[in-house]
Amino acid sequence: MAILIALCLTLSMSASMMLIPNASAHTPAWNIPTYAYIWATPSPLGVGQTASIYIWLTNLYYGAIASPQVSNGQVIPPNNLRFNGFELTIKAPNGTATTQTFNNIPVTSNQHTDFVPDQVGTYNLTFTFPGQVYTQTIPIVLGPNSPLVPNPYTNDTFLPSSASTTLTVQQTPLAAPLTGAPLPTAYWTRPIYGENTNWYSIASNWLGYGSPNYGGWMNTGGDALSGPFTGMAIFPGDAIGSQTSHIMWTKPLQSGGVVGGTNVAITGDTYFDGSAYLIRYNNPIILAGMLYYTEPVGFGATGYWVPDIANPNYGPTVCVNLQTGQQIWSSTSVPSLDFGYIQSVDTLNEHGVTPPILVAQAGGPFGSTWMLYDGDTGDWLANITNVPVYTAPEVGGPANSNDIPWAIGSARAMGPDGNYLDYVFANFGSAANPNWNLAEWNSSLLFSWFNYPNTPPAGPVGILNGGIGSDYDWNVSIPYLNTNTAPFVVIAAKYNDGILCMNGTFPSNGENTFSNWVSSAPYTYFFVNLNASIGAVGSVLWSSTLQPPANNYTVIQGPVDWTTGVIMQDYKEAIQWVGYSLPTGKYLWTAPPQAALDYYGSTSEGTLPGAVAYGNLYSCAYSGIVYCYNDQTGKLLWTYGNGGAGNSTNAGFNYPYGYYPTQLQAIGNGIVYTVTSAHTWTSPIYKGGMERAINATTGQQIWTISGVTMEFGEMSYAMADGYNTWFNGYDNQIYVVGRGPSQTTVTAGPKVTTFGDNMVISGTVMDISSGTQQTEQAADFPNGVPVASDASMTAWMAYVYQQQPEPTNFTGVPVTISVLDSNGNHHPIGTATTDESGMYTLTWTPIISGNYTVYATFAGNNGYWPSTAETSFNVMSAPPSASPYPAPVTGLASFSSLELGIAAVIIIIVICVAVLAVLILRKRP
Repeated sequence: MAILIALCLTLSMSASMMLIPNASAHTPAWNIPTYAYIWATPSPLGVGQTASIYIWLTNLYYGAIASPQVSNGQVIPPNNLRFNGFELTIKAPNGTATTQTFNNIPVTSNQHTDFVPDQVGTYNLTFTFPGQVYTQTIPIVLGPNSPLVPNPYTNDTFLPSSASTTLTVQQTPLAAPLTGAPLPTAYWTRPIYGENTNWYSIASNWLGYGSPNYGGWMNTGGDALSGPFTGMAIFPGDAIGSQTSHIMWTKPLQSGGVVGGTNVAITGDTYFDGSAYLIRYNNPIILAGMLYYTEPVGFGATGYWVPDIANPNYGPTVCVNLQTGQQIWSSTSVPSLDFGYIQSVDTLNEHGVTPPILVAQAGGPFGSTWMLYDGDTGDWLANITNVPVYTAPEVGGPANSNDIPWAIGSARAMGPDGNYLDYVFANFGSAANPNWNLAEWNSSLLFSWFNYPNTPPAGPVGILNGGIGSDYDWNVSIPYLNTNTAPFVVIAAKYNDGILCMNGTFPSNGENTFSNWVSSAPYTYFFVNLNASIGAVGSVLWSSTLQPPANNYTVIQGPVDWTTGVIMQDYKEAIQWVGYSLPTGKYLWTAPPQAALDYYGSTSEGTLPGAVAYGNLYSCAYSGIVYCYNDQTGKLLWTYGNGGAGNSTNAGFNYPYGYYPTQLQAIGNGIVYTVTSAHTWTSPIYKGGMERAINATTGQQIWTISGVTMEFGEMSYAMADGYNTWFNGYDNQIYVVGRGPSQTTVTAGPKVTTFGDNMVISGTVMDISSGTQQTEQAADFPNGVPVASDASMTAWMAYVYQQQPEPTNFTGVPVTISVLDSNGNHHPIGTATTDESGMYTLTWTPIISGNYTVYATFAGNNGYWPSTAETSFNVMSAPPSASPYPAPVTGLASFSSLELGIAAVIIIIVICVAVLAVLILRKRP
């Protein structure tokens, strides 16, 4: 109702403003009648339930603007012209009354409030507008095609008005509002029906590692971009990954696998897979169930190590359905992508989330121009210029061609609406006479109804200036930097929390970890406040100076856990993690050293990769061991990879280092996902690499599947909606795994039988994911691919998709058989298990005659959604019962003949007696 009222009033406001005469102030002043209304709903409702109350005037406050307007090509900013003094009085059934006053009424002249009654009976509600003198003198816009004019209404008066209504409250509560359908129990696809709002918990996106919370470069003490790719934030918090290694589909990117023949340097060698810096499948992005990636061409990299928009060395960008692999569009006009963008919009006229937007950046690895493309079509939307560069050099350090002139240091954080916030430290003075400020750049100010990328208000079509002042939420002076002589770097930031900075230079054996000099100078962490509720925005909450560690250890910045309040560092030579308090900057703990081979981390020696999630720090590298630490105490909670079966990355003689190098890729829904990855492969490529899923709490292995992923400093992994995707260097194909659809069939025979005879019930349970229809799989399994148990999934997928031997210990899935008999009784009759062909069989004897319906149900597992099928048959009634009497004796008279003989004898006797009596009577005298 609020939206409807706002819409109606907004439309009427536009019309009324166009009808206002272009006049100057007048004498005498006008008395303008007002018309008040009130609405309370629902009525009746129950005690303790929430009622919505709306109060409004049909009048609009002249010249009020809530969002920027365009008038004759000029953008008119919002103003503060508003009604004030709306009074709502609520009188309860017991006679007590309360009054609430509202000021700064929205431009629609409508005010909403909630009310929770605590008494049964009738409440009386009164809205009173006390009247208001129009005192504003600022110019106003009369309409969309009219210029600003002097305010003609100064000293006019809006007259008082009032309205009343009632609210009926009963003891019995009203039914709870609809919550949408329960979470799905069958295979589902996007779009998710709008009423099923609670399905958000099983759906997600993957914005790509150019987005906050996904990863990015971190300056750790030198010039711009000199720091390693460390502290990868691969825990966006809401991404949903797979609980199974079941393959949905695969798709070749380039020729892959074994080359064949002998005209190669090493027989058995494989086609180029990107090792070490020419990534084939870089930074996949998932939005709204669609997977976006850029195809490679030749040896060209698809990443943005050295982007060149004018002369790209990569192929088209492609959009495919994540679940099926179906191509939606392909465009050579869309360059290699940096991140996906979706943002909540909540204005007077628009409510929802922007359609998926794809963003490529120009002007450097993290450039200052955003090129925006429609995720649904691949069409170009706009370019946004002068976006602050958030990988700038040290404050006070040398300038860099990738920096906008005044943005000397900045950090990017995710805003509450999905918007990007850049916190920019800027010197508006000079080196000799500095004037430092801190400002918050807000991408959401570029995405509004009047300023959407494909409909800019002014300037060249599709070109928006992201550096104008209206794109900043605030700009505050930070005079303490004016006297700062030491350079500092911005490490990380969080919206409405703070910015972690470091003054000076980390103790290091080289800023790039390749040089050979030693710095022993102290360094200082300090924390800049962004939370206005605890202090001035831009002020320094604390500063902590740290001494260099012993033994000339190199300090490398690690991840920051904003949830638990811990800063992590990596001591390069000790191969161990150290923790500091985010609220104070004080030392907390030192973790035990990791295995020696972890010295060769990513992206350079001594850089321990680490990610924080669930209050833990997860780390792994060349030793193949995944370490899980409590990041508040540094206590080692569990390891994976150095145990026995189901907990081992031991490679034996299959890999030169003895263990498969393992890298973190993603964390979500309580699972840590890793790949086997290294800087450079051996030739021929080594065997036994695995993609893995590990329980984030216990370290227990959940699933594995054969694969190696070549990457170095970039990412070839993404997950959303319960599906994971990566690049497999063994065959140069894209893989997608997740829970797929199944199909159950059932037959019963014979269709008509006689009571007492057996019935044979049989059928199949088959995998109907799109991958089963690929050329090789369809040819190898012309009758379909059988469904496998979770225990058999790894070996079975290797057999179906990776040309590995058929497993000898395959186990299928249980199928529950039940019947509905002729008396209407439904009951289970048994369970059968499918075999390696997908078939199951059950023999059963019906217990009564009549018609039967048979149901076969596969309940599903981690790899497949449930499916069911039904059929029918008939059991004929039993034949007539046999005679209870003995059979007649052969050769003897029948019982009937004997009866006739006896009767004849009796008749003869009677006749003889009668004749004898007559003769006796005749002889009497």
